[in-house]
Amino acid sequence: MTLTIAVAQFKPTLNVSENLKKMMNLITQTNENDIVVLPEGCLSGYAHNLEFLNVNIALEIEQALFKLQLFTKKHNVHLIFGSCIREEGSWYNAGIYISPEGIKHIYKKVNLAIHERGILKEGNVLSCFNLEIGKASFKGAIQICREIRFPEQWKFLSLNGADIIFYLTNIIDFEELDIWNAHLISRAAENQRYVISSNIAHEEQGCSSMVVSPKGKVIKMLEVDYESIERIQINLSGNSNWYLSQSRKDLLNVITVGPLNNSRQ
Repeated sequence: MTLTIAVAQFKPTLNVSENLKKMMNLITQTNENDIVVLPEGCLSGYAHNLEFLNVNIALEIEQALFKLQLFTKKHNVHLIFGSCIREEGSWYNAGIYISPEGIKHIYKKVNLAIHERGILKEGNVLSCFNLEIGKASFKGAIQICREIRFPEQWKFLSLNGADIIFYLTNIIDFEELDIWNAHLISRAAENQRYVISSNIAHEEQGCSSMVVSPKGKVIKMLEVDYESIERIQINLSGNSNWYLSQSRKDLLNVITVGPLNNSRQ
């Protein structure tokens, strides 16, 4: 199954309207059926100090999400991006999937950063979601920022059907760049799944926006400080459960929903 990933990065502000315009501009640079991937918190804006989140911004985000659904439908693309969202009086750090038919999936970050705790509410579900492009159907999953440090979450998602893991982050710390990139390569290779990463554009980017193959090969890496978008074709035939199927379940059993295919890649 061949797909086109449009991985993008830009510099979000704390102005929802400005962020929405940049997201729409990037979408106009894609083709129909592209899977467009944008960073953590890119619609709402994101900062170490989250006191900017309020009821007025929640309304702006809700209105922007409606506009994004219309824009995504118009351009017939699949959009995956991050935003803080407010539900039932609580704020979450979310990864959102909008298909041409509308919002299909919202992942709420389960492992919050220290500065997020007490302000944001953690999610409690690690879940996959279906993407249908033409006659093709496959599963994706989302992980956000520091969740790269918790490989058991990625393994769980892979065992439970994820064909691609979309990684959304908003980290600025150049000293972490090589470490976090190595984590991404490991998450891809150990689970034999494609990993698509999108970070904000910044000269001190702490993790690269890139596409990593199931063999741990970096297929494409965006330049750190440029607002840009790159379209890359991938083929899911490279996925495999060869290593996952060899886990010692007598020592540690990660729950699966069905039998594994042991074909080796």
